[in-house]
Amino acid sequence: MTATAACVTCGNPLTEAAAGRRYCSNACRQRAYRERTSTREDAPHDTTLPRPLDTFVGRREELAALARHGTDRLVSLVGPAGAGKTRLAVQHVGRRADQVWWAALAPVSDVVQAVYHAVGARPLPNRSVRDAVIAEVEQHRRPLLVLDNCEHVLAEVADVVSELLACCPQLRVLVTSREPLRLAGEQVFAVGELGLPPANAEVADVAEALRHDAVVLFRDRAVSVDRTFDVDAANVADVVAVCRSLDGMPLAIELAARRMTVLSPADVLARLGDRLALLTGGPRAADDRHRTLRAAIGWSYDLLSSDEQAACRRLAVLGVPFDLGVASAVCGLDDALELLTSLEQKSLLVADRAGGHVTFRQLESVRLYCRERAVECGDVPFVADRVVGWVCSVVEPEISRFFPSPPVVLRLERNAGLIELAVARTEETGDWTRHALAIVATAYTSSPRGPRGAPTELLHSALTRPMPPSYRSVLTALAAMHHRIRGGWEVTRRFARESLSIERADAGRPGTLARALEVLASAEAHTGDPELAWTLFDEAVELMRGDGDKLARGVLLNSYGWTLLQHGEPGTAEPLVRESLTLMRLVGLPHMLNSTLHTSGAIALARKDHAEAVALFRESLEVGSEHPMDQFYDLEGLALGLVGVGSDDERALSLLTAAGVVRARFDFRAEPYWQALLDDARAVCRDRITAGRLRAAESTGERMSLAQAVSYALTAQLDVGDDDGVISARELHVATLVAEGLTNRQIGLRLGISPHTVARHVTHARSKLGLRSRSQLAVWAGRHTQ
Repeated sequence: MTATAACVTCGNPLTEAAAGRRYCSNACRQRAYRERTSTREDAPHDTTLPRPLDTFVGRREELAALARHGTDRLVSLVGPAGAGKTRLAVQHVGRRADQVWWAALAPVSDVVQAVYHAVGARPLPNRSVRDAVIAEVEQHRRPLLVLDNCEHVLAEVADVVSELLACCPQLRVLVTSREPLRLAGEQVFAVGELGLPPANAEVADVAEALRHDAVVLFRDRAVSVDRTFDVDAANVADVVAVCRSLDGMPLAIELAARRMTVLSPADVLARLGDRLALLTGGPRAADDRHRTLRAAIGWSYDLLSSDEQAACRRLAVLGVPFDLGVASAVCGLDDALELLTSLEQKSLLVADRAGGHVTFRQLESVRLYCRERAVECGDVPFVADRVVGWVCSVVEPEISRFFPSPPVVLRLERNAGLIELAVARTEETGDWTRHALAIVATAYTSSPRGPRGAPTELLHSALTRPMPPSYRSVLTALAAMHHRIRGGWEVTRRFARESLSIERADAGRPGTLARALEVLASAEAHTGDPELAWTLFDEAVELMRGDGDKLARGVLLNSYGWTLLQHGEPGTAEPLVRESLTLMRLVGLPHMLNSTLHTSGAIALARKDHAEAVALFRESLEVGSEHPMDQFYDLEGLALGLVGVGSDDERALSLLTAAGVVRARFDFRAEPYWQALLDDARAVCRDRITAGRLRAAESTGERMSLAQAVSYALTAQLDVGDDDGVISARELHVATLVAEGLTNRQIGLRLGISPHTVARHVTHARSKLGLRSRSQLAVWAGRHTQ
């Protein structure tokens, strides 16, 4: 910038008398006015604005949010390759009435010159190009400058934008880039995936699928190349799966849709493992970066530093979400915070925040591209070894404890995919000592899709390998617990005895000794020697009293009480379980209360106090939500309590059936004592429920997922009334959700049924109750549930 004051029109130096003015004379002022008037009246406001030929799909919320940013002077649309930043910017500024300038920066290296040409500036004598730009901008009221695709010239863009905003108070700037400018006052607007159906929902309804923008975009682009294409009942599931697999990214979806001329949605879905080769053939008019998915991602990757490229490659090998600790280990850093922050700002990582914890992931297309680069650079075995080291560093300090610390279990569960990689790598390299620790990590973890514990074959195979005795003790105890929940008591006793023998020979680990005693005690109680079982339990409890581990003692006392209850000793069991419950509440980990509350509920059933049992099992379901695979026992307990109360046999039978489905899927066999209670309850329900409602209740239970069954179990219950006026359990559940303010679509997603089925339940409930509207049904549900 020059410090010499000059006339904006002619560029002549201003006299001292004219200092502080913009023009040297009235003639120059009039000339400037005529030029501005001519520009505004005769020339279109957005002559350089791109004019897309295809339809714009979705982004209603984003456009509304951008409109609310209308007074912000600097807005940056930031997102990954192919997110549709440019298209969103075109759609947004196309609605404006003020002057708009568009500068496409992808093919340029000189930002100032690009802006100079975009705004139509004219050279000024003895003045810089920047001065000419500022002079032109200043002639317009509330102009908008759009700088499209800035990531490769980010520093220069930031410098130019900063100066323009400082010198031109009326100017506003809209930027599209894969990372923000990081200027003061910048409003960063993240452009992510298009709307997708929920990940856990099975979408079979075409109308429901087409409520989501990603599916609509796929259909529209497919129709543009094949007029006969349509989303129908036969292909809707595949179309949704394709859109999900492509992370809802518009460019990837458009490229996939263009394949509909020769492939079906099912064919595309099957080929997405090699999507970088599949998703090519973008429009000829598109720039090179948007003709193939590989080119779009490669543009971002090539702009990274060598350290950032290495991190992207190594993190891609993981194939699962990861936290900061894992990333630091894989990248060989004490703390990878700055590196992850940089990659996240460059739209090459996605940060997910849930439950106060942050994990990171790469979009699948980005991950596959970076993994290709990892294979080329030989990073795959390096990363696998780093993962093994991380898993072992987390697990090894825990193996001498009776029970692994809950924070460690939670950390392993959040990174469960890494454990699979560690198991495979240690088996591949024959690293049997660390293989044992990887198996222990597997046994510690559970997920919403599967129960806690290592698979049978994995445990048995690991025990055939050489390993230190202390590791073998841990694995044999885990194998014993694995077979215990499946009713294999003789195998349980054999493994438990081996673990106990190792612990007796190598004293000094009270936690693992108590663990071996506990599992052997439960096995002895079920294989014919209860007196020995009580002796072993007593020894384990004393060990943990001396150790001071409240959590371990609470778990032990609960196991002792549960075993006593099954052998007809509820009176002896009750004080033990009461102490366990006190300890577990003191520990302050709500989800760890689950098993003790269950045993307390079972003792209440034994006392015939069914109302208390219902309350305890409901509490157990509520506090156990972090570990849903442990909740089938509580569904059964609640069902037994409901049968005892006699108020809701249909719900009880549905819950028994849903829990039975889980038991069958994972081969979880109930203890003889508990199985007898379940059989008796089913018999009572079959006697008291009419044939039609009986089958409906069982069918409801068979169709529900475990999470849906828990939600159903915790739904408020109907007051006892005349049978003719009582709606079905499913109708009651739907009515309760209506009272919560949920739409039919939201209720359907929660229950795993279509919105049309929800509407039918609402209509039937209203008809039975004589109600005229949905609002009346909501009021009724609020008054008649408790």
